[in-house]
Amino acid sequence: MNKKKIETFIYQDFGFPIKLINVPMKKIFGEWFLDINLSQLQKNILNLLIHKQARLTGAEIRFIRKYFEMTTTQFGLCFGATHAAVLKWEKEESLMNPTTELCIRLYVFDRLLIKDKEFRKFYHTVYEEIVSPHKARRDKIKHIPIEIDANNELFAIS
Repeated sequence: MNKKKIETFIYQDFGFPIKLINVPMKKIFGEWFLDINLSQLQKNILNLLIHKQARLTGAEIRFIRKYFEMTTTQFGLCFGATHAAVLKWEKEESLMNPTTELCIRLYVFDRLLIKDKEFRKFYHTVYEEIVSPHKARRDKIKHIPIEIDANNELFAIS
């Protein structure tokens, strides 16, 4: 049999752990590989990141920047920041301003071509969690693992 399902698989290639559940595998030339559409998985990860209630981690910011194939300078220019600031965000040497984080999330949301109704709902949710004056705090970044169940068709199986 050249196909199987693995109950849990920790995928690390995006720079942070993604726990895949019930993931299909395919044997090719004696090696087992994920049998999923990685492009769709990346889009779903982006969608999960922009809706995440905790602050974005440095690895997550790097993933976003690399997904859009931008240098640190290009990424920084989009949000009024320098190359050095982006490097510090990615290395978690400094927290970005909550407003900048909101702008990054909105940028990703816009690039994913989300509908207006979804956009408004997203904006208000994120604004309340990240930018609202009574909640704007410089909490430590929480490293919350992302978990995806392949059976729920969160990403397409190739």
